[in-house]
Amino acid sequence: MEAVLILVQCRLFAGLGREALERLAQLCATLELAGGDPLFNLGDPAEYLYIVVTGRLRALRGNGTVAGDISRFELIGEISILTGEPRSGAVYALRDSVLLRIHRERFLEFITLHPSALLEITRTLIGRMRQNQQPAALAAVRATQNLALLPADPTGDIRAFAARLAEALATPVVLITAADVDAALGPGTSQTAFDRSPANRRLVNWLGEREASGHRLLYCASGAQDAWTERCLRQADRILLVASDRLNPNDSAAPSLLRRLQSRVPVELILQQRSVGVSGPLALWRGSCTLAAHHYLAGEVAADYARLARQLNGESLGLVLGGGGARGFAHIGLIRALEELSLPIDIVGGSSMGAFFSALLARGADSRELRRIARDTFVEHNYLNDFVLPRVSLIRGRRFLAQLKAIFGDDQIEALRTPFFCVSTNLTRGITVVHEHGPLATWVATSMAVPGIAPPMVWQSELLVDGALINSLPIDVMRNYARGPIIASDVSTAGSLNVPGIDGPDPEALLKRKRSGANVTLTDILFRSAMLTSEAEVRDRGALADVYLRMPVSGIGLFDWKRIDDAIERGYRHALQGLAEFRGA
Repeated sequence: MEAVLILVQCRLFAGLGREALERLAQLCATLELAGGDPLFNLGDPAEYLYIVVTGRLRALRGNGTVAGDISRFELIGEISILTGEPRSGAVYALRDSVLLRIHRERFLEFITLHPSALLEITRTLIGRMRQNQQPAALAAVRATQNLALLPADPTGDIRAFAARLAEALATPVVLITAADVDAALGPGTSQTAFDRSPANRRLVNWLGEREASGHRLLYCASGAQDAWTERCLRQADRILLVASDRLNPNDSAAPSLLRRLQSRVPVELILQQRSVGVSGPLALWRGSCTLAAHHYLAGEVAADYARLARQLNGESLGLVLGGGGARGFAHIGLIRALEELSLPIDIVGGSSMGAFFSALLARGADSRELRRIARDTFVEHNYLNDFVLPRVSLIRGRRFLAQLKAIFGDDQIEALRTPFFCVSTNLTRGITVVHEHGPLATWVATSMAVPGIAPPMVWQSELLVDGALINSLPIDVMRNYARGPIIASDVSTAGSLNVPGIDGPDPEALLKRKRSGANVTLTDILFRSAMLTSEAEVRDRGALADVYLRMPVSGIGLFDWKRIDDAIERGYRHALQGLAEFRGA
């Protein structure tokens, strides 16, 4: 390759004159990395500056978190080159990559003569330091250019699936099959092994030209354990394993192939269903492959392809619903507003009451169904009245769990068509626990188990209670999925527990109060105490959301179940106003 043609496309050197570019090109040497290979590790000496020619690499901070992905014509390692200090993080190849490298001493001599290059490097460093971890993760998803489609069954028509997916992605897409390669470069070229031979370099350059077009590439692997399938996986920023819900992973070569290659790129399972609600052998696939995510496709349902495309594009709309007792009814108003604005929700999660409504959404319920179930569960029936001698809690919780099982049945979280999570608090260790699989009814009940009111869930010898205890609005959990923009609904009300008219100090004031509308009960105190720490931090988490809705629920008590219509209407009006700008963006 001609280094000058690479350097002129690199923003840091594009402004240099021809003579300077040619001088810099003479300092360059070529380095080839296979997918998964390290470029350098934490603490390594800074010997070279690197420029990506083809491929994609990932940078890790010293603590192991993702700092970002590095693609064509970007620099790697410039900080250590300038400071002379050891590498402050690690970089490895996500897929097969070709780089130019320049020795540190030679490069420092060059920028002494051409300070404009140093100025551009400084600007790049400032930009990277401003980028925090979560946007970097989402930016990496949105920068994904190469997708490899790996059929679990080699006899399937992967090209037809690829064409349908390409249409849904709604971006310029180029499909690449073994037949395409052979037609362009000669019969058998697609089976060229990855090595340092001229044939391999010719194929790498041809694929690089396709990538340089700016189009997203969909590599269609054969599924057989051949050189072309391996090349597709090595060229990918993300691998999509396409399987039928009728296929047992033990009957597929795909799991062993993925294990052998030890690719560092995320692998996501696309499970094609015979009909909605049939999850098939998902647990077996999770056990045989390391999956970053899974998706369901029911036949040729257009909405399923559209949802998959949004997730692959980093444009999925995530919804986080907070805890707050009866105030959580305002979430139903938000759901109604989202429906009227035609804003589809692709992933949901929540804490406490927010976990309950999120679970219903993940099962496909609309706002009308949410209202009906909420009224039946909390207003028309009292499933929270199986009181016991308060040795551990005020209620046994058996009736409420039975109601949740009647609503959710035997549903497993991982089998839901809309991805869902809820959080609980590990009271033993004082940490948040994220529930992404397992029995839906059980973990929703756990997320709603207010300490002192309902008994803790014992799990692996530890106690789990209401998620709102330390994380009433788990936006941070949703951000970790890096799927796209987030709407968060906060129904907490700071300072809402008070007794007007008593100045005090009077330690027995609550004991002497007559029953009235302002009466503070034991359950009020327990619930408020459980959520106090979380509410103190919720505004900080709110900054992580793209739309943060602090619902106007003041005056609605934690157990004012009969205020359901009032809370829903407040949430609806507030959401319409808060979402108007987001929808127009």
